[in-house]
Amino acid sequence: MATTSAATSAAADPGARFYADLRVVSDLAEATRTENCSSLPQDWHIALCDVRNSTIAIESGRYKNVNTLGAAAITAVLNASNGLDIPFGFEGDGCVICVPPHLLEDTRAALSKTREIALDSFQLDLRIGTVPMSAIRAGGFDVLISRVRVTKHYDQAVFSGGGMAYADTLLKDPRPDNPYVIPQSLEARGNMEGFECRWQDVPSRHGETVSLIVRSLSPDPEVTGALYRLVIAKVGEVYGEPDACHPLSVPDLSFAYGTDQLGNEAGVRAADRGALGKWLWKWRMRWFAALGWALMKFGVKTEETDWSTYKETLVRNSDVRKLNDGYRQILAGTAAQRKALDAWLDGLYQRGDLVFGIHATNRAQMTCLIFNYAGKHLHFIDGADGGLFLAAKELKQRLAHLKARAVAG
Repeated sequence: MATTSAATSAAADPGARFYADLRVVSDLAEATRTENCSSLPQDWHIALCDVRNSTIAIESGRYKNVNTLGAAAITAVLNASNGLDIPFGFEGDGCVICVPPHLLEDTRAALSKTREIALDSFQLDLRIGTVPMSAIRAGGFDVLISRVRVTKHYDQAVFSGGGMAYADTLLKDPRPDNPYVIPQSLEARGNMEGFECRWQDVPSRHGETVSLIVRSLSPDPEVTGALYRLVIAKVGEVYGEPDACHPLSVPDLSFAYGTDQLGNEAGVRAADRGALGKWLWKWRMRWFAALGWALMKFGVKTEETDWSTYKETLVRNSDVRKLNDGYRQILAGTAAQRKALDAWLDGLYQRGDLVFGIHATNRAQMTCLIFNYAGKHLHFIDGADGGLFLAAKELKQRLAHLKARAVAG
């Protein structure tokens, strides 16, 4: 949890409530309008992480491990925030989080703890760092934030202005003295309470689970916002209403009991307990999964929650559609729908309006953050077998092709 000194600093810093006090809009399309966006304060910082050599992990069937670390980093930083609302985004192979100055030290320690877990439990190398807003603005970019009400329990942060993408570029600068990379010598300290990973992959109701990423090529925020609203409308035209193309459905939600499936949560929550501690945590998870199945099967109501509606709330609280210097969505649909959307996006790509990437598989994977079972729980969704990471890789290939074509004249 956050330190007492951090909590005291928050009380003395009215700017720390920037995001908590931000006006909420009710629709993602409205969040693309510049009048609904506010600049992140100058003294805030962007915290980022991503898994190095993600392609190798994906090729060896370990994309769920990659997802796990992005969600774990968010969990650790939110636990360090002492209940303060701060904006964050799940990226598939990592995450982005905005923090006020009084949380910087605890955030860096929490990311260091996640990096330690990545290596010890999953043998993965997590790149972590923080970038001050002053550096982003010095590079000619900004971080614009709006806040969207997804459900009464979940408000989603929307990022625009190019600053997040620029922060990622700064962090990945390979020079050995990169000032934004958190050094290995920094104290690792963090709390992973609330991180859960107890569900099987969810098969697509319609045959495919599609991970989509679209990025506008216009420097004009008004043009970019209009483009994303156009994309949102087209996705609705091709795939139907959000409920029709949601990658999760209540009948397809099943608890995981296998050792491999439960290893992700055990690797995070029992990271410091050795092999025996991880084994015991898996058995603990099996017990709670069996109990959860019974509570939901028979619609039990307890003081904690109404378990008959838990799965419906889970679906509504899922993180399936977002904006972070680009539009991302996880969709359930048919191959014909994907091809129709691909053809439409390709027309805008050929015209030079956008770049995009699409990855298709047959199921979604889910990683969870549970504040309480009564409704305040969040579920990060990605396509299995590479999902958002491979969609982003395809997008970068298209961008490189456009640049090469421009150089060639």
